[in-house]
Amino acid sequence: MSRVQYLPPELLSYVLELACIAEAPAQVQVAHILGKVSKLWRETVFSTPAIWTTVYISKTGDPRSFDVPLLRSGVLPVDVRVVDEATKLKAAREQLEALARHSARWKSVEISHPDAFDLLGKAIPLNLPMMHLLAVKITCQRLSPSLMYFYSGFPESRFAPDIDLGWKSRLYPSLRQLDLCDIEVRRSETEDFLDFLQAHDGLERLALKNIWEYDPYTPPRTVVLPKLKDLELRGFSSSEVLRWISAPNIQKLVVEQSSQLRYWTTVDIKSNYATANDVTLIRFSTAPDALRNVLSAVPLASHLKLVSTDLRARYSFCAESTLTETELPLLASLHIQGIASVPRLKAVVETYQGRLRSVKIHCLDLGLPEGSVINDYSERDEALEWMKDQTTFKFDIDHSPDAFGERYQCHEDQTCRKKMLCPGEGCGTRP
Repeated sequence: MSRVQYLPPELLSYVLELACIAEAPAQVQVAHILGKVSKLWRETVFSTPAIWTTVYISKTGDPRSFDVPLLRSGVLPVDVRVVDEATKLKAAREQLEALARHSARWKSVEISHPDAFDLLGKAIPLNLPMMHLLAVKITCQRLSPSLMYFYSGFPESRFAPDIDLGWKSRLYPSLRQLDLCDIEVRRSETEDFLDFLQAHDGLERLALKNIWEYDPYTPPRTVVLPKLKDLELRGFSSSEVLRWISAPNIQKLVVEQSSQLRYWTTVDIKSNYATANDVTLIRFSTAPDALRNVLSAVPLASHLKLVSTDLRARYSFCAESTLTETELPLLASLHIQGIASVPRLKAVVETYQGRLRSVKIHCLDLGLPEGSVINDYSERDEALEWMKDQTTFKFDIDHSPDAFGERYQCHEDQTCRKKMLCPGEGCGTRP
């Protein structure tokens, strides 16, 4: 301890702050433990406001226990986290109501909870002047080990409660990032939700995942978000949703159509996403009309990622032919999962020869789909060697998980993908 005593106060304060934050969500408990090391550490911990600015709602939390940490945080903005799935709805609401007295200081709110819809509708204040980030995600209630055996094949499906989220009344003037996952926007609330987006045109990132009903109402208007740089639209069941938002300065675009979307109706996206240069499209590999529609709306795309969620499909993939028909003049990086054949991909690469700097395909695409009539693999091997020998671009074989972060289960299924070049061991796992 003798050497630590001579550390400058600012450095010691910063080190203790990092130590506490690293132990989140138990950083308050860690702060009290570090405060017992010595009188100097105690004084430093209690006089460092940044240590006390994150408040976690937990099943053992007491609404009265927030007073001291909030006092020690001074006037700094506060981050509110509801990420303990074991917390009962009543307890979470009581703790959030106690924190509402300090809502003028809330900087970010993150809710990842089975009752996230209820908490957003009844426990989050309608006016938060300093809030920069709002992230709300409904999670599945975890089953006890004793029930896991009986219900392992039937994950719980939760329906949105009959609660008005009051989008039209919500005012977050400093909001820069909005992330909603499984927070359903009903037909009757669509206009109010678009009014909410229009009133918060300072958004820089917007992620909407599975928030639409099966047959969503699409109003005949488009909300313009001039500062939006990052947009995710995932799990929508109607192509009309693409007309909701116009982002004239967008850089990154992620679009995932729902598995329920069987028929794609071509929509006039105009120039909603014309400036996007980093584009990821999910579930488009077997939908040529949809893929063509979206690609025509992103003429400045330089990095393109096409992800198929089912590499077992025996149907012909359309990605290669569509990329040849709808040429992207600035395309420099192509990452693709779900191709019909390596020779067809070679034809795409030849089309973009001289512009491509990186080409990446998934290891499962090196096999052939189930039911393939091709028995001679020499054409595939020749195309593969051709791409490996090119010096104008870097060629990689991807072993990443699927679109949902899960490991592909096709490696050992030789009836699904024949003549695999990847052994599959450790493949599809997170790095």
